[in-house]
Amino acid sequence: MDIKSSGKFSTGYLKIAGKDVDLFLSVSPGFEQGPGIDRDGITLPRMADPHSVDSVCFARNLQPRDDLGHTTNAIVQRVGTWTLYHHLKKFIEKRGAEWRVIGVLSNGDLTMNPWHIAYIRKSHIDNGKNVLCALSQREPISNRIYRCFVKWDDAVARRTGVKYEFLDLMLKPVGHNVWIKLAEPKVADDYEKVLKQLSRYKRQKNIAPLIEFALSGKPIIVKKVELPLSSAADKFQDVRHIFNLPTVKAEGSYERKTVTTINFGEYQLFCNLNERRAALLSPVVIDLDIKNSVGVRWETLRETLIRERFKETEESPTRRGQFRKYTDDIYREKVEVFFPFNVYPFGVLGLKANESGVKEIVCLSSGGLSGGIGNTLEGITRVMFDYFGCDDAMVLDEGLDTFQIINPVKEGGYAYSNEELLAKILTFTKGMVDEEEARSKKESYEFAGGMKAWPLNRDLLSVIDADSKTSPKSDYTDVLIVRPHRSQMRSVLILAERR
Repeated sequence: MDIKSSGKFSTGYLKIAGKDVDLFLSVSPGFEQGPGIDRDGITLPRMADPHSVDSVCFARNLQPRDDLGHTTNAIVQRVGTWTLYHHLKKFIEKRGAEWRVIGVLSNGDLTMNPWHIAYIRKSHIDNGKNVLCALSQREPISNRIYRCFVKWDDAVARRTGVKYEFLDLMLKPVGHNVWIKLAEPKVADDYEKVLKQLSRYKRQKNIAPLIEFALSGKPIIVKKVELPLSSAADKFQDVRHIFNLPTVKAEGSYERKTVTTINFGEYQLFCNLNERRAALLSPVVIDLDIKNSVGVRWETLRETLIRERFKETEESPTRRGQFRKYTDDIYREKVEVFFPFNVYPFGVLGLKANESGVKEIVCLSSGGLSGGIGNTLEGITRVMFDYFGCDDAMVLDEGLDTFQIINPVKEGGYAYSNEELLAKILTFTKGMVDEEEARSKKESYEFAGGMKAWPLNRDLLSVIDADSKTSPKSDYTDVLIVRPHRSQMRSVLILAERR
């Protein structure tokens, strides 16, 4: 028997309802406006080095470096962001006297990808300001309607009997503030009758003062209707999260970057929405010469596809995974391929009305190995729609960002106090940081030393080492339902029960 490696990939879910249970949004300071991932479908995904970003550096009292470019290093891309321990520690410091943590789930695409935005009212954060989290330079916020998970404040909840719901919102940054309006006229008129009696609801149907937070992602269920893949796929910038696009050797350069491999088909499906939609239901024709600058050899591609269990056919493909050399164009080499769906970890947030009419929050984390073990977008939609019966649901993140922490239920309550749960997360985070520290020392980077020594991380990660000296190691295996695969993360959702 030849066993190279083994792993445990779990799926976790949590359903909560009731006036004593609440959901909180935590975002790393300085990262409210990105930077996000840049993609072109040809070169590796890259991001501006956080050490060069004004808002990130100013939040850490550092001077930004203007001589740093973009980076494809995943550890560098996360420099300066809070760890899971930081998110949980800050919440417990602020709200632990009133709330017991019952779960934490990932929200990794916020400020990293288009369509993922969040409005957080000032009472919900440390700096006393309303915050709009988004890719500010690339997100046309004022021109879009967002399907958002809305958490109303207590005054609205008392009048309407609804604390959480999904609503279509229009958001508009106005100076240092945000105006938010309900996009559907009838819904806006119905709320007008209730909200106009509240002192903070002053004019022009602006509901921002009455929202604790609003969060948008990639919708997969809207108003009790399962979205077709052709609609859901529109908002996925990384098309690999939908289609199985094998990595193949390539030759050439693009935007002065040498290209040695590409994800076959990514460029066309990334750049052309109509081709992306077509690939959901039929074969598509892929050019082996990309923009006359990067090429793939037919023989190399054929060997790769067969090795990846694609099946060559003489006729036009009719089943997923089939391909053939396209001969109708005598001037350019092309391939006709029917792409299979890809499997990925997914993090999903949904709402459903239970038999009593009470809104239940449904948190699902489907773990796995990106491109190898996991679920498909279609599969995760089936789970949320058919199994959980969600009225609305949206994808919050995919891939290695996905995780779920749950405080186990025991007779009479939950197994661990806030302090006990925090100790477990500290032990896990310390081990994860040390692993990444060792990896970071093996790679070339502008700053000397490993990730703990980098300017944006120096003070941040020193907290992990300092707290670990006074906190005994604690077994965390029973709370990590879907294991985090990265130590630093932009944003998380924290679920808590009132003490």
